[in-house]
Amino acid sequence: MRTTTLIWVASSLSLGSLAGCGQTGETAAVEEPTIRPNLPAVPQVPPPPHPITYPDGTYTVYGLRKRIEHTMDTEVKVTGYITWVYQRPECPEGQRCPAKMPHVRIGDAANETDDRKTLLLVGYAANQDEIDEAREDAAHGRTPAPPEGEGLPPIPTDLEVGRRGVFEGRFTRVSGAGFLESEGLLDYRRHQLEGTPEPTKNR
Repeated sequence: MRTTTLIWVASSLSLGSLAGCGQTGETAAVEEPTIRPNLPAVPQVPPPPHPITYPDGTYTVYGLRKRIEHTMDTEVKVTGYITWVYQRPECPEGQRCPAKMPHVRIGDAANETDDRKTLLLVGYAANQDEIDEAREDAAHGRTPAPPEGEGLPPIPTDLEVGRRGVFEGRFTRVSGAGFLESEGLLDYRRHQLEGTPEPTKNR
């Protein structure tokens, strides 16, 4: 009887010790909080309005200025539309209204009206009289007289609003005739027009 009692007490102590070890040895699992970063939405960058160059290698007006660090003070070819042509001002009788040297603006779209997006083309004639005389000669089948000055290109008679073509010249900020444009202008060398003009009025 005594022996049985001792065994029961020993067994109870062993089970109690094991139970106690089990409680102190366990570590409660802590769930890490889910972190969700609050980032702003990725901005949608609009595509460029025009390519830098066309497949034939000519620049757009946009591309010419986009690559200004490479194109400034170099000979370039630009494809675009004539969006505006300078016209001699109407002068009231008895007043003197000096005319500027002929010049036109070229844009990447035929209906471009923002001068900041167009390219000034200058240096193709010294005055409007030269253009008027060249046009009259062409209308009567005569060869237009060459411009005064050695090596100057023939005076063009077909620079009309709406015409698209390739215009060649030196991209510069100051032309030989004194025109100044901080974003660059084209000092005329030659041009080649396409087809018929777009139905666009001079603004």
